[in-house]
Amino acid sequence: MTYSPKHVADGHHLTDLLDTLERDLISLRQMVAIYDDAVTMPGRRPDVDADGTGRRMTADPGRPTENIALDGARAALRAELNTGASQLAYAIAYVRGVTASMDRALLRWEGEEPVHITGGLS
Repeated sequence: MTYSPKHVADGHHLTDLLDTLERDLISLRQMVAIYDDAVTMPGRRPDVDADGTGRRMTADPGRPTENIALDGARAALRAELNTGASQLAYAIAYVRGVTASMDRALLRWEGEEPVHITGGLS
């Protein structure tokens, strides 16, 4: 990381990053709410006939349950939900790690002895 006065300006840079993270989490929460409804419905696009002209098909009455289950757009939504869930687990771990590190540094600043925690298998 390149040195910048923003990195040491009484935590203002960190506060700016936290504000951005909070706004992004609000946007993500809104997106997840939309996804909750969308993953139970077929994608919103017209059925196109076999010659690819973009005309809506009119001859086939359709099979709505099968169409929903096999809809590629809906499957893409589910895939993004799964990817998001796995990535957010890492984000939570990073935030908790930053919080724990800052807490340890604050305890040291307050004059307390550092706590050494050993982990893993013996």
